[in-house]
Amino acid sequence: MNERNLPLKLILHKENDTVKNKGGGGKKYFCEINDELTDRIVTCFNDLLSYYSDVFQENDQTPAVGKICVRKEAIAKSHKPNALCRECSIIGSGELGEVYIKLNKKSIENTIRLVKEPPSKEFKANMTAIENIEPYTMEDKISESIIQLEENALFDSVKDRIKIKLFDFDDDYDNSLIMNYVMRKLDELGLAETSELITYGEHIKYIKLSTNSYNDIMNISRINGIKKIDFFNSFTLPLDTQIVTPPTIDINRDEWVESETIIGIIDSGISESNPYLAPYVVSREEYVPKEYQNRKHGTFVASTIQYGNILNGIETDHKQLFKFVDVVAVPNSDSDFGPTDGLEETDFMRIVVETMKKYSHRVKIWNFSLGLSNYICSDSISDLGAFFDLIQDLYGVQFIVSSGNYENINQRTWPPQEGLGESDRITSPADSIRSLTVGSVALYDSPESIVKKNEPSSFSRRGPGASYIVKPEVVDYGGNVNIGYSETNVALIGLDLDGNITGNVGTSFSAPRITQKLACVLEDMIEKDILLAKALLIHSARLNSKETIETKNAINYYGFGMPDVDAKDILNCSKDEVTLIFRQKVKKGTHLEMMDFPYPKSLVKNGKCYGEICMTLLYAPPLDIKFGQEYCRSNIDVSFGTCKRDHSGKLNYTGQVPLEATWEEKFESFRVENGFKWSPVKAYYRKLPRGTQLGEGWKIRVDLTERNEADVSNQEFVLIVTVKDPGKNDIYSDVVNMLREKGYIAEDLQTRYNVRERSTI
Repeated sequence: MNERNLPLKLILHKENDTVKNKGGGGKKYFCEINDELTDRIVTCFNDLLSYYSDVFQENDQTPAVGKICVRKEAIAKSHKPNALCRECSIIGSGELGEVYIKLNKKSIENTIRLVKEPPSKEFKANMTAIENIEPYTMEDKISESIIQLEENALFDSVKDRIKIKLFDFDDDYDNSLIMNYVMRKLDELGLAETSELITYGEHIKYIKLSTNSYNDIMNISRINGIKKIDFFNSFTLPLDTQIVTPPTIDINRDEWVESETIIGIIDSGISESNPYLAPYVVSREEYVPKEYQNRKHGTFVASTIQYGNILNGIETDHKQLFKFVDVVAVPNSDSDFGPTDGLEETDFMRIVVETMKKYSHRVKIWNFSLGLSNYICSDSISDLGAFFDLIQDLYGVQFIVSSGNYENINQRTWPPQEGLGESDRITSPADSIRSLTVGSVALYDSPESIVKKNEPSSFSRRGPGASYIVKPEVVDYGGNVNIGYSETNVALIGLDLDGNITGNVGTSFSAPRITQKLACVLEDMIEKDILLAKALLIHSARLNSKETIETKNAINYYGFGMPDVDAKDILNCSKDEVTLIFRQKVKKGTHLEMMDFPYPKSLVKNGKCYGEICMTLLYAPPLDIKFGQEYCRSNIDVSFGTCKRDHSGKLNYTGQVPLEATWEEKFESFRVENGFKWSPVKAYYRKLPRGTQLGEGWKIRVDLTERNEADVSNQEFVLIVTVKDPGKNDIYSDVVNMLREKGYIAEDLQTRYNVRERSTI
């Protein structure tokens, strides 16, 4: 077996890699422009005037909202109705193909005049893309979760924590008008006295209030300017399932080294009576009264970070003892243990903000082994997911979040049984774009276990996240369950309150394993680059799971796979492979072309290229919650392929990884669902057992696209490319030499491991 002791290569940007984009084509018409089309659109706008007549009668400047639905084939940015909406400006979107527009009496009347006499070809093309235009109605406003509570006679459980979101009209004056309008209408309903305005950042704003009955919800839904009516959730810990086992494992810390890295854990707290963990808690914040504290869960989480490998017999060179910031945030939910309580979503958000203000300057990695178990994510980002994104951007931190536990009497098998629907989909905030979301696979199995080793645990919730984004991104060991919910011999091993060895299961414990791995990678990097560390972790997972996630829908359960155990294996190559890192940026109106890629000569035979290719792309796009399923505001596409000349001598490029040949004929919705479009994490793998023609050589192409109504001047990204020789021959030296020959500017990725190696030479 080839030892992994060769440094990854960081490829620096060259000015001639940047190429200006060519101009686009003309405007596309999706149907004939005739009197019937004009009359239909005019009627739609007249209906809007009628629907909002009472609003405009009070004040014709008060903004209202219309919803444009475009044809399925016109969802792409280039077909959005910007010209048609010159008077009624675009203020957001919902599902793919839905565009929200700002209305007032004058803007509607002006638009009707323009529709009757279209001023430009672009305006006419926009008209042909329209399927329907309609008001934003009561049915659009009430969340499905509230409707289900009412249907199950459970509305009273949330009536005192109703969440109201208003539309953001991208204008301070209009936003002030609509806030005053809504508050006046709530006052008329007798509900304004209980209201509270909650604001985070520029776009996260809620009105919290108490109601008397579901009838109040119906009345609220009639108020213009309201976007969504929902409720604030409450956090509770999963019921304790710890199993005390004989203390047969010796945790000998004599050979271990105390790390300077501090990991934050926001959970139920770390036990002060656990001798293996208490010495490493450098700071503690307590938000739960003593009588409501149950630190079992948080203690097991911390023990998984610190000792998870040795306790579970997983071989590793890791000998670091991390420090912890312990935030005791979630109260006890086990009545057998003591008094119980919950943590309301608004209080949780306040705790997170206070904690980040105090510690984010020195604590960059935070473990969240919790979630809203009754809030199944949809195709649009959840409120808490968007909050997590905002906080990570604001404070420069990385959250690691569990995917959530699927707790059902009919446990999911592997492969999954039919008929589960969306019941086992991830729960909020696991859909957070910036967070690293973690699912669980089984470490142990038995004749009675529901799944076998390395299969997705029956309780591990699956993706995708919002807009088909891969969630969870990675998996790790979180335990297994036997038929009948027994965990005997299949649970993950950790520590209890007093330091005894115990067992437990859940994605709560696969998440801290990834937290530990990310901390190790970041600690071993000389330059602490969180985006790169995260990309390397995901790339390691993809390399380890080349075949596993190729099966149908497996990516929804495994994400991109499970990363290596040791940081040195993530941060180094063996001689039979070479990994190149492109930590660069692409500018608006341009694309990158890294020409004449140094494909290993030993993998080229008779004009054909062989080997394995794995690519991982990660970037942090601008985000905007106003735009629903178009929350991610930029997209980077990468392609790795070959160039060859046609009979006329023209150089043509064919993407080989990924294969994009058939995408040109597909609608936008297909590329979102199946091609990672707008996804901030993309990973591709291809094996070339039959070879592919070399032609004039290989190149990497990187393209940037911005959403409609977005302005992205440039986008940073990390692209990691690994070429591997299945025959285990030395290709590393070959590629390193070729990099110099072909004029690439390359340097070793600086790690502590590489510094130690050089110091011995």
